[in-house]
Amino acid sequence: MLIEIGDDGPGLPERARANLFRPFTGSARSGGTGLGLAIARDLVRAHGGELSLVATGDRGTQFRLAIPLEPA
Repeated sequence: MLIEIGDDGPGLPERARANLFRPFTGSARSGGTGLGLAIARDLVRAHGGELSLVATGDRGTQFRLAIPLEPA
């Protein structure tokens, strides 16, 4: 199963892209912990899937969540 999630915001800054799925380093905003996407990716991988950044730019950001329909 594929789910694509996107927004129409300003995109991710380079610092956020470089560390997107690394705990405590991926946050691009003040006060953020950088845990959200790291935890989400670990949960998806535990179910045999993958969470990935598809695109980011001045027209927004898009992620893809791929989860197998049958258990691994």
